[in-house]
Amino acid sequence: MLRGSGVNWDLRRVDHYECYDDFDWEVQWETKGDCLARYYIRIREMRESVKIIQQALEHLPGGPYENLEAKRMMEGRKSKWNEFEYQFLGKKLAPTFKIPEGELYARVETGKGEMGIYLIGDENIFPWRWKIRAADFNNLQVLPQLLQGMKVADIVAILGSIDVIMGSVDR
Repeated sequence: MLRGSGVNWDLRRVDHYECYDDFDWEVQWETKGDCLARYYIRIREMRESVKIIQQALEHLPGGPYENLEAKRMMEGRKSKWNEFEYQFLGKKLAPTFKIPEGELYARVETGKGEMGIYLIGDENIFPWRWKIRAADFNNLQVLPQLLQGMKVADIVAILGSIDVIMGSVDR
């Protein structure tokens, strides 16, 4: 929504997280702020994603690898990979660390915009408060302004360009 309205903003560039700085890619943005601008951005972002994936594949190290799950499935029920040691390695351990006292907000770039995670710790293994702010809910809040002066037939195209997932708007 933001990049479709003339703002050249991408958290992968701003926050320099993961290894996105190692790849050659461009932030896609448009100035029109309408459905067509958001559509053009989506198409060009998919092309940029393919460029990033191709560059990442070129930098993957070669050599042998071992897929233990595939071995277990091929050998069947009597596989040594069904024994206790393998099943223990496949299980996730319960958290054994305490979340320090204080507040933390972390954000990442998603396909729909910025997803934020807010934590408040109180020296316990469970957070005192934990809030996930999905991008689609924020995008839906601008709908009344987008629909002013539009025809009823335009609502479907505008909702589609916002790409709202209704399951996350209850937050």
